[in-house]
Amino acid sequence: MKADSPFAFHFGILLTLTAIFSASTGCVKMEMRGGMIPHVGLEKKPPAPKTNRVKTTSFREITQDWNQFRGPERNGDASKQNPPLNLSQAPSLCWQVSCGAGHSSIVTKGNLILTLEQQGNFEVLVARNFQDGKVAWQVSEKTRWDDMMSGEGPRSTPTIFGGKVFTLFSNGRLSCLEVENGRVIWDIQTIEEGFDFPDWGLAGAPLIWKDLVILNLGGEDSAVQAYSSQTGKLVWASKLTGRGVYLSPTIIELHGEEHLVAAVEGKVVGLDPEDGKTLWEKPWKIFLNNVQIAQPVALSNNSLLLAAGYGKGAECFTIQPGTSLANYTVESNWKSKNLKAKFSNPVFKNGYLYGLSENLLVCLEAKSGKLMWRG
Repeated sequence: MKADSPFAFHFGILLTLTAIFSASTGCVKMEMRGGMIPHVGLEKKPPAPKTNRVKTTSFREITQDWNQFRGPERNGDASKQNPPLNLSQAPSLCWQVSCGAGHSSIVTKGNLILTLEQQGNFEVLVARNFQDGKVAWQVSEKTRWDDMMSGEGPRSTPTIFGGKVFTLFSNGRLSCLEVENGRVIWDIQTIEEGFDFPDWGLAGAPLIWKDLVILNLGGEDSAVQAYSSQTGKLVWASKLTGRGVYLSPTIIELHGEEHLVAAVEGKVVGLDPEDGKTLWEKPWKIFLNNVQIAQPVALSNNSLLLAAGYGKGAECFTIQPGTSLANYTVESNWKSKNLKAKFSNPVFKNGYLYGLSENLLVCLEAKSGKLMWRG
């Protein structure tokens, strides 16, 4: 590394800041936040989870459970949730709780809200009451993921289905529990010693399809596996191999058939969810061997959208049946640098795509990729 290079200059600034904080406090934590933005601050333990009841108010009826990552269809569509659309008045704070670190999102089932969080050296699946935020039950796994670039805590979001909650911890343990009380039904280890973890951990949420629990972890032997939702036994392992990514596997209907869309580094694929056989694949490399984070978006019964940051942008491609039911062709429709979705997932609604392109909100016409507005 040259002494006068931009990287050396910025790295020198980071070292200087670290030294200043170390001298004054003796306790420093340095992280690289989203977009490679450095953050240097005091190292301190997160507060112990507690409930702080602020105000009692009537709750809007939940018309549908938000049972998995990005909702019932994994597409971010909350139109059936009866959301409040009049924002002329600020909503009232009903309650708030302190919780541990992590990247897991919230899922709901009836009167319960669940998420994964870090508490010391344990990842904890916590179920709280919707009305007051008080802990109904919790289950712990002794594991901890922490690194300078992506911070600490679990990455995956639990999935609720059929009265059960399926949880992937950062050490590869997959647990099935009763959602009402947290009783463990089965618990398995899905990875072997020496597994090549993605740089920032296991982020994909378990997918439930029929009686299968499907994971897209990556791996040299098999990148996608399906387990029995009743017993946890392995049902099939795909022949797809490669380093893991951060998106969650999802089912998308194409030409009237259900395709399991998954990915490894440099490639997005469609698999048959019955047996894991490859139906189609789309090479999709991202700058400096970065991997897919944002979810694929279904635009029609034969087209998908992929988007990424790191200067990649978005691409819409069409999938057409080939000479047999197990063969499909993949062709690019359009590409655009106006939608560089990174951690945030684009949403498709009424012919338009809405999403964050790095730090700007944009709207694209889905059929052409034309930029409609940004702001």
